[in-house]
Amino acid sequence: METVTRICNRTIQISFALLFILVPLILTPLNYELFEYNKMMLTYGLTVIITAAWIGTMIAKKRIEITNTRLDFPIALFFISQLISALFSMDPHVSWFGYYSRFNGGMFSVISYILLYYAFVSTVEKKYIVRYLTIILTTASIVAIYGILEHFGIDKNLWVQDVQARIFSTLGQPNWLSAYIVALLPLTMAFGIIKSDAKEVHIVKNRKDLFQTLSPSVIFFIVLTSIYFLTLLWTRSRSGLLAFVLADICFITAVGIKKQWFHKFSWPRIMPILIPHIIFFLIIISNGIYIEQVDAWITLKGWQQRIIRIVQPNSTSLNTKIANEATASGTTAETKPTGPALETGGTESGVIRLYVWQGAINAWKSSPKTILIGTGTETFAFAFYQFKPVGHNLTSEWDFLYNKAHNEFLNYLATTGLFGLGAYLFLIGSFIYWFFSNTIRSTKFEARNNIQIQNEKNISDFDIRISDLLSFALFSGWLSILVTNFFGFSVVIIQILFFLFPACCFVLRKKDTAPAYIIPLPFKHNMQIVTLSSTIGVMFIFLFLLVGLWVGDTLFASGYHLVRAGYTSDAYKKFTRALFFNNSEPLYHDELGTTLASFSLAAWENNEATLSSDLAKQSINENAIALSISPNNVNYWKSRTKILYTLSPINATYLDGAIEALEKARTLSPLDPKILYNLAILYGRAGFIDKGIDVLLQAKAMKRGYRDAYYGLVVFYKEKGQTDLMLTTAKEYLELFPNDQEFLDMIQ
Repeated sequence: METVTRICNRTIQISFALLFILVPLILTPLNYELFEYNKMMLTYGLTVIITAAWIGTMIAKKRIEITNTRLDFPIALFFISQLISALFSMDPHVSWFGYYSRFNGGMFSVISYILLYYAFVSTVEKKYIVRYLTIILTTASIVAIYGILEHFGIDKNLWVQDVQARIFSTLGQPNWLSAYIVALLPLTMAFGIIKSDAKEVHIVKNRKDLFQTLSPSVIFFIVLTSIYFLTLLWTRSRSGLLAFVLADICFITAVGIKKQWFHKFSWPRIMPILIPHIIFFLIIISNGIYIEQVDAWITLKGWQQRIIRIVQPNSTSLNTKIANEATASGTTAETKPTGPALETGGTESGVIRLYVWQGAINAWKSSPKTILIGTGTETFAFAFYQFKPVGHNLTSEWDFLYNKAHNEFLNYLATTGLFGLGAYLFLIGSFIYWFFSNTIRSTKFEARNNIQIQNEKNISDFDIRISDLLSFALFSGWLSILVTNFFGFSVVIIQILFFLFPACCFVLRKKDTAPAYIIPLPFKHNMQIVTLSSTIGVMFIFLFLLVGLWVGDTLFASGYHLVRAGYTSDAYKKFTRALFFNNSEPLYHDELGTTLASFSLAAWENNEATLSSDLAKQSINENAIALSISPNNVNYWKSRTKILYTLSPINATYLDGAIEALEKARTLSPLDPKILYNLAILYGRAGFIDKGIDVLLQAKAMKRGYRDAYYGLVVFYKEKGQTDLMLTTAKEYLELFPNDQEFLDMIQ
């Protein structure tokens, strides 16, 4: 069984390397979601392989062996909190699989990250850490360089977003890219220090000697650090910049207090930190950090304009002149929202974020159950619909879907309650406490025993220094994740780093890891072979299922785009094939139901009554399946409304069902004025104009200046012959928007 052990260990090593390489890089245009879906599915696949290989080593050794770490109890508590919330979730399907298009955060992803953590600490040896970190940095270099090329327009025609203004590389979103890069920046400086090896440590007597101490490898990591920083800057992520400041201060402080690295002043070890910071400074004063109020004080251009205003107080700045000239010529540039929610738009992102945070708190406080265990793991999208503050309707993103709270901590509070947030904070606090206590203890031991690195070339001493330095870098990068998560949310690669950076620290400081949990397996040779074969078989079954899910998603994505391009027949075929591979996904059933409704109406118009009736039943049934899986998904109730309204020319009773479905949607999203507007239209079609007016008045009160509501009221008042109310409503709207020609025509 030694051969089996060797093969399994090698499989684990290669699989972790692939995890660090492929997850940040992978994306395909074939899927419904280009970035996160592929990263999550790849993580699932590699987790299956790693876990199977790990089990294989235990079978070969005839014992279950799991390394004990200081995070065992916090991780167990965190897992239990997520599990309980998933079991009592308002949408169990989403709680287990994750929200479709995000995926990360469901129970299956939580299980994967925990398995990866324990497989790593139990099987990876200290000597492999440097290799893995080198792989991580190499992959991040590709990501960063591609991001820089994006800034210069390499793929500007491929995206709706203005990718030159805010790069996102292969991560899919600027804030995600910044979180990834910031977490790795301390490592580049750490490797720069490591590469300034023992033979280069000497007293610098002149400038020539100073630069001779910089080996090509040190220069490489200085350049790499600068590339990472430039990438961070061009994401224009404020949370990323704040996280970098924290990580940078933490790393420099931690390195400075360790005597074995700076027991004497050493230029070669200072340069990998000093030179990048000089470069950071030069980049900032020339480029700025894209925060206008700050750039006015820290950039050369800002000071130039400030001096001009002092010397020539009556002159206008260059920017003002340009703006005035553009206005005079009628060529003012129109600013178009080109990014995702909370990134662009008329309302300042911080204001919108506060409304989303308030919605998270409202959801948490909504009942004793939610206070304790939340609405259900990964169900924020549905919780926000129910409990969003009415003020959110006044923002430019009032009708956006928020499937995350844009604050990881509030997201846990809303979806998993005090138990979930408490367990998450306990996990974070436990690692911070362990790292600081371990560092302080080792530092005091060195000081008490006057430990110095006497022999710079002693390999064991050098290994100790590398372990400490890399631990500081990993911890500093890990802290940055807490900051970026506070102003956003974690994605697949960030969650991998969140769990595996501490794992790396435990492996690097193996002496502080408690003994492993060991359970003997009384296997005879034949039983070993049977168990090992079964493990391999189960692994391939899981991989086969994952491939099926991936193929199903590509088929669904193809159908989704086809139906919106008007090719409903081709889309129908894609949807049915997608359901063959993944029959449990409610979104597939929902889209198929909507498509079948259009087929039913077409058959009715062609006088094919029997076919139309059958298609109508299938359409309603598909939507019913979606609702049976996710009964609290307001979008599926909207789809049901659309289906029944589409079918209403065939049978007038369907209109009553459409109203009933939209009333249900209203209970799930009570402060959505668009639902009220559509409900009013349905009431009008059913002949209940008074009900329609009442609903539109509510919609108008919910959203100031809501044009559709005003327009609907004008139409209804006109139908009822209430001319005074019609004119009053139109004039009320014109007080807000006096240039709306259609309303001006109404009052003439």
